Amino acid sequence: MIRRDENSSWLLITQHDHAGLAGEIMECWGNESFSGPEPRDEVLFAIREHDSGWEEWDASPKIDPESGHPANFMEMGSAEHTEIWERSFRAPGSEHSYAATLIALHFAKFNQRTLDKDPSDKSALRLKEEIKQFIADKLGIELTDSLQAGVPADVKVNLKLLQIGDIMSLTLCHGWKSIEITEAPIDYSGNSATLKMESPDGFNYTVSHYPFNLLRLKFCIACRRLGRKVFSGDKEYRDMLSRAVREKLEFTISKD
Repeated sequence: MIRRDENSSWLLITQHDHAGLAGEIMECWGNESFSGPEPRDEVLFAIREHDSGWEEWDASPKIDPESGHPANFMEMGSAEHTEIWERSFRAPGSEHSYAATLIALHFAKFNQRTLDKDPSDKSALRLKEEIKQFIADKLGIELTDSLQAGVPADVKVNLKLLQIGDIMSLTLCHGWKSIEITEAPIDYSGNSATLKMESPDGFNYTVSHYPFNLLRLKFCIACRRLGRKVFSGDKEYRDMLSRAVREKLEFTISKD
């Protein structure tokens, strides 16, 4: 669940909807200066479905036990994260091997951050080995212990496109005012650029080194609004969330 702060309210957006927004954004990637994704269908599938493992959790969300607020996905423990991340890349694995590999590599990066904080984290260590074996089975790629060396150049480019779709969608969902994206792929030959997203209001964004095929993009995403409060437990939060009015957030992205 993504929790956007807005004055006296929270706007709550599911991970699945966020991933769908990421897919919509990246469908527009590619113009005379930036190459589009290849293989297009598999890359876009990976971007749209990279958070599919969250559907069960978002259907029955929890509060952050320390604050009593709706738990943002960044506030969860590693054991819950690893279970969700594993579901996310295993679910499409039988029919979309390439896409599933991109998703696995995407979460390998976050899992490594967990290990950097605590090298003895058992759930993170297990997931690291699961990802290595999964990628070996699907693409025949034997990765080193870092899960970086050995990744083909085209896979690295498409992984970066997934990561860009993810961070752009998160920027819109959270209403962040400015982000910088380094090493955005221009093509599959190693050329890249630095993109900067900026917004005066958290809804209308401009992008430098514009990578999209339309000069102005429009998007919307569903959310539910809750007044800020400290919840007594998961049940109270879920009950109020189920009664919350659904709203739509609208966004634009245009050329700087």
